[in-house]
Amino acid sequence: MKRLVSTASVFGLALLLSSAAMTQTPPASAPAATHPTLEPEATAALQRMGAYLRTLTTFGAAADVTSEEVLPSGQKVQYTGAIDLVATRPNRLRLNLDSTRKRRQYFYDGRTLTVYSPRQGYYATLDAPPTIGEMIKTFGERYDIVIPLADLFAIGEDPAIMARIQSGFFVGTEAVDDQTCDHYAFRQEKADWQIWIRDDDAQPLPCRIVITSREDPALPQYEARMTWNLQPVVPPDTFTFTPPEGAERIPVQTAAAASGQ
Repeated sequence: MKRLVSTASVFGLALLLSSAAMTQTPPASAPAATHPTLEPEATAALQRMGAYLRTLTTFGAAADVTSEEVLPSGQKVQYTGAIDLVATRPNRLRLNLDSTRKRRQYFYDGRTLTVYSPRQGYYATLDAPPTIGEMIKTFGERYDIVIPLADLFAIGEDPAIMARIQSGFFVGTEAVDDQTCDHYAFRQEKADWQIWIRDDDAQPLPCRIVITSREDPALPQYEARMTWNLQPVVPPDTFTFTPPEGAERIPVQTAAAASGQ
């Protein structure tokens, strides 16, 4: 079976909304095939969003996610899930991923990152860099551990993310739930992706993301629809992992060792 990994990211090696949003204004641009370049307006929108996200200190985000699997017959089936994240900059993060195919919990306290699999009862704890950004980059490169949605916060800060984008354009202004959002479409080497950003100069938050894999001719998609809490209540033990009774700690290989390199 072929499927789009539920935490795949178009921005990095791997990451990170169900019906299409209702269009309020006609698309301002033609299909992507007529947009071989990266429009400055699309680039600026991503940079504004990333810059605003980096101003947030304590915040929460939740996402309803849908991933597609392509069966040998060519038929597609969809799996649903949810992501719940809370963070305090510069060095606290807690994320829960709960889907049909996978459950994971991530605890980062500024010193260590613990990844726990409730279904299997296994967890791994690793020494971590002192900031969220460094932690995400280090564990992605060294251990191929991916924090869902994390790359959103590096847009505009990490030049490598923007360098991967081959083309992008403004599609139109649309409604996502009760929010008015600007819709942009982008293309990279192996994926097309769309993002809906709240039409609000003060809070340009991402509302919806759709990723289409072009590695599979069936074009499976990953979709996430997000809501934000900019004033969450965060108990002191939120970022601390306490192993449940019977949980077993396991070692973690680096990505190079796991691939036999």
